Amino acid sequence: MEKARFLRTDAETGLGEGETFKEHDETVTDEDVPIGEHVYAFATASLIRDYVHVWLGFNSLPVRLARMAVSALMALGCLWMQIFLLRAVYSLLCASAVHKIRNDYSKYELTVYGKHHVRTNEHGFYRGLGEEFLDVTRFEKMSDDEKHHICQIPLAHPEYTAAILLVWTLTCLADLRKTLSHIQGLMFLTPTVKTLEEVLEKKDEGTVTVAGLTLSMKGLLSVFCLIPRTVSVSLLAYLGCRWLMATNSLNDILLNALALEFIMTLQYLMYETLVSKRGRHLTENTLVKAPRAGDLTFASAVGSSLWLLVAVIWVYVYIYYLQAVLPDYRWDVKPACKIWKGAVHL
Repeated sequence: MEKARFLRTDAETGLGEGETFKEHDETVTDEDVPIGEHVYAFATASLIRDYVHVWLGFNSLPVRLARMAVSALMALGCLWMQIFLLRAVYSLLCASAVHKIRNDYSKYELTVYGKHHVRTNEHGFYRGLGEEFLDVTRFEKMSDDEKHHICQIPLAHPEYTAAILLVWTLTCLADLRKTLSHIQGLMFLTPTVKTLEEVLEKKDEGTVTVAGLTLSMKGLLSVFCLIPRTVSVSLLAYLGCRWLMATNSLNDILLNALALEFIMTLQYLMYETLVSKRGRHLTENTLVKAPRAGDLTFASAVGSSLWLLVAVIWVYVYIYYLQAVLPDYRWDVKPACKIWKGAVHL
């Protein structure tokens, strides 16, 4: 029997006579891409294009120098504002919550283990000596308010807390992935050239491609754009997880996660508000090299899914090994909350 072939007419598929679908399977054309629409992208575009125009003696030199300075300061200012906001929120709002969680948990440990089966940790809070001494029925001795506070501890609901931390981590990884793509494109894929005449390549009217970068320009971009953005995302990921873990309210954990999203989008808010229309045009019409899409392979098809694995590993390691809100947490609250009728459960 003749082997079946997937062949159709030109009218049906747009393929030529005798052509097969395999010959047209997921062809991807690698092209230069816009640099983005945020303050770090504006700083990158300005530092490249204005730098070239200044050193080659083009017109409006004072204006271009001013724009370079403003764009660099705006990128560093965004970094400072993000870190300041998160640290201020943590210090002003979370410090007391951390102290209260530790006190509540210490009292819980003393109650359910008994005064003869506890020790004090390095911070002076009680911790049970072992599971064999745990008696969750003693939980009934605590008042309803104390029970409520204990059962609102994020670590008392690890699945819920892990889900919130996972969403926040994925949000940070999405931005980090874009940053790493820019680092790869600008630092490694863009060739290092010796003269500024080789940096820019004109495309359509107003659009240019970064064809190459001098060594000094790569250093400048690293200091004012790429490194600050990488540091910003990394700190937001870590401090954000710490803030969420210190939130002693299941309702507020979700609300605080939304507040963290506001801090993350500050770079886009500043771009839309503070960058002039001409500055936005400059940024949106600057094209840079991007990693190749490549052929259809197993790695290109599912490789990006590894970011989810990275996020899951980070959340697991943070909750079980890195969190410092409740040092020496014994994972013994959930059994007690299960027997209290006033507790909430998944």
